[in-house]
Amino acid sequence: MAQRSLQMIRPIEVRSATAMVTERLEALILDGSLRPGDQLPAEPELAAALGVGRSTVREAKKSLIARGLVESRGRLGTYVLAPSTDDSDLPALRDLLADPALVDLHESRQIIEVAAIRLAAERITNEEVAELFAILDQIGADIGSQDDVWFRLLSFHRNLVRASGNRVLVSVFDLIAHLLKKHQMPFYGSVAQLRSDLSSHRGLVALVARHDPDAAATEMHEHLDQSEQARQSALDKVRTWNDRS
Repeated sequence: MAQRSLQMIRPIEVRSATAMVTERLEALILDGSLRPGDQLPAEPELAAALGVGRSTVREAKKSLIARGLVESRGRLGTYVLAPSTDDSDLPALRDLLADPALVDLHESRQIIEVAAIRLAAERITNEEVAELFAILDQIGADIGSQDDVWFRLLSFHRNLVRASGNRVLVSVFDLIAHLLKKHQMPFYGSVAQLRSDLSSHRGLVALVARHDPDAAATEMHEHLDQSEQARQSALDKVRTWNDRS
């Protein structure tokens, strides 16, 4: 009996404070809480907030720098970086693009957003149409800043779901958006074709404004499929480049 009990007991994982701080900061970067261009708080502030010593924070920052998530700019401080698309960092980009969660996210978006846009086409108000076009106009004005564009596109899709008038769909989309920030945002700038994406989004609003549920649902399905195909195409290219290197 005692022997069988021992077989069920697993060793306790003892993790260093540095590893835990690194993981905490990495999570904030990958879920979009800390955006590219944001400055990390100074070491004393981070140490106090995390309840660790400054040396622990310093080692965690070194780890993040080595992984290309942040960079030190000397006296100016440490800043969050956008994901690298250099050939030297192809394995990291490949891993981001091949994340299994992305397939589930694509399927979930097809279920939620296609249903939502069908309802939105029946219920949307003129004010909501104007709001959606305003978001796209702002994206067009800021198209050179991919990081801001990404968050505005998420806001656009949320507003489109909200126009369905179904609060449960909005809550589900908020969960999806959180996962998109974690799993898709790190490589978004590497695969996005922002100008064509902007045109595609305008087409969605135009169909919703026409109150055409079938056409809007079909367009959303194709829009999401094109996004998934872009990811797959980028992954194929990265794998090819990696095989050649």
